[in-house]
Amino acid sequence: MLTVGQILKKARIEKKIPLEDIEKKTKIRKKFLEALEKEEWEKLPSLPYIKGFISNYSNYLGLKPGEMLAIFRRQFTEKEKARLLPSGLSEPLNEPIFRLTPQKIFISTAVFLLFVFFAYLFMQFKSLTGTPYLSVASPKEGEVVNGNTVIILGKTDSENKVSINNQNIQTDEKGNFRQELNLPQGINIITVSAQNKFGKESSLKRTIQLGNP
Repeated sequence: MLTVGQILKKARIEKKIPLEDIEKKTKIRKKFLEALEKEEWEKLPSLPYIKGFISNYSNYLGLKPGEMLAIFRRQFTEKEKARLLPSGLSEPLNEPIFRLTPQKIFISTAVFLLFVFFAYLFMQFKSLTGTPYLSVASPKEGEVVNGNTVIILGKTDSENKVSINNQNIQTDEKGNFRQELNLPQGINIITVSAQNKFGKESSLKRTIQLGNP
């Protein structure tokens, strides 16, 4: 007498239906269909799911679900059925690939905090070993300025100290600075410096010429 798995496989082969098509129609995963045909019950979920799979699979193949379930019951004694306890949860085709669980939330949070921590250490190390950022937008090197007043425009990191020709100046909360200087006629050298909290310093020089307006 043929078993449940043998009957299902025989009917499928006779109808020339690939497992992939049955998977799409019945919403039973291919690996479960294969397990049913091979009667590898340990690879299937709990007993109620097995019965449901047999019923749906049989119905799709044009077999009588009631008769197939009766054959299935005759294959096992009550003791053998007891072994078919839940070995996992069902896996429907529409189950989301990613499921948010408390464990995943904890791991994601821990990874994010570690990333922030190491990023902070990297920035501190960079500040300790490298020179601070400094940019002077105006005046340009070699620029000729009419009059006796020149405007210095630039940017650095907000926590840095800035000086122009050894005179400390203020920056805004974003590190931008603007300073007017009164200089004598002729060629002048302007030195802009930025110093970070670790004592590292960057300097930029601009040589300009002031003439009559």
